[in-house]
Amino acid sequence: MKSLQLTPAALLLAIGLAAAAPVPAVSDDQLKAQASKLNDITTDDARVAKLRELLKDRDTTRRLVKVAVGMQEEGGKEKPFKFNAALLLAQAAHVTKEYKAAQTFYTFCEEAANKLDSEPKLVLAIQGLIDLAWDQKDFDAVIQKSDKVLKAGGESKEMESLLFYAIEKSIQATARKGETDEALAMVGRAPFKPWYANQLRHYIYREAGKYDEAVEALQQSIKGLEDETFPMDEQKQRFIRNTKYMSANVYVEAKKIDKAAEVLKALMKEDPDNPTYPNDLGFIWCDNDMNIDESEKLIRKALELDEKQRKKLLEEKKIDEEAAKKRTASYVDSLGWVLFKQKKYEEAKKALLEAAADQDEAEHIEIWDHLADVQFALGDTKAAIETWTKALKFDDLTKRDAERRKKVTKKLNDAKKSLKDGEKKDNK
Repeated sequence: MKSLQLTPAALLLAIGLAAAAPVPAVSDDQLKAQASKLNDITTDDARVAKLRELLKDRDTTRRLVKVAVGMQEEGGKEKPFKFNAALLLAQAAHVTKEYKAAQTFYTFCEEAANKLDSEPKLVLAIQGLIDLAWDQKDFDAVIQKSDKVLKAGGESKEMESLLFYAIEKSIQATARKGETDEALAMVGRAPFKPWYANQLRHYIYREAGKYDEAVEALQQSIKGLEDETFPMDEQKQRFIRNTKYMSANVYVEAKKIDKAAEVLKALMKEDPDNPTYPNDLGFIWCDNDMNIDESEKLIRKALELDEKQRKKLLEEKKIDEEAAKKRTASYVDSLGWVLFKQKKYEEAKKALLEAAADQDEAEHIEIWDHLADVQFALGDTKAAIETWTKALKFDDLTKRDAERRKKVTKKLNDAKKSLKDGEKKDNK
């Protein structure tokens, strides 16, 4: 599950947290120097760490990317960036939705990898290009790029992995284009194990709105998994739980809430330390005006489990202290929503502002729609209008998002009319 256009600092103030010191403006010359310094990165770990650092200030990172594109274009044949620097810039541009810049750097990385005759580097570049086309909903481009991968082949483990990924994305893109029969035929021709082929069939049926068939495909996948041999039994059980969880999502889309709840309750017993299951059960209940008090208990339990997980990851040095303090935005959104349903509007607003401040998870129509509902309930129609306007700028990630977009558009138009009528009344 995923206001006004507020800066992260303003959002922190709005929820009563200390704001960070203002970040001083960085000149283009300084950004050029920073971009050139990226050539010092030589390992994947260093690249990932630098990407995390850059994404803490996305506005400056967008400027950095634009400056770097200028440097790349001015470089002529002698390009200013090595492979790792260019890949980092591509990924930073991709995350910040500077798609044209991302295309520039991923394409350069593909060319550089071919010159270096490095299949591992080529895989990173091509997968980036496939994902970039997917995020822009250019499904023809996804298929075209995937087909090139299939024709090229490769012998390394990395290329073998990319081949399977390309087949999967090509099938999914065909399904997203509405070509259900062709997508199903592609699954039949693919070299996937039966349990995974059925998961892909579930995806295709789900896209086509054939929910009974999607659930049946998942049930067949579970049977296949139970007969499958894995290095460790826990790995098998994790795959089975994930497949069951997919069926819960299908039931929600089919509006079979009791069925979804049944699956999630069973998963909570099987994996009691996983915060996703109580959060989702609490959310779908309160979203459908069912078991509101129990919903709040489940969502608060999810937040407690989430905190325990973050503390454990910190102890294992897998995340830093800053990440360990940050609550998962989707769970905080659920809390805000159940508080809204209980008409605890001020508490709901505080939670939803916190969720909306998360740059990694908050770019989702649902969180901002929830926040706008709270603002409207509090009588702040202008703020609600700004927030719904913001919500409509995000991409649809699921069919539920597309349905929500219609509702948000109606609420926005109704709020604008209400505000206009109120202003006319005041002027009389």
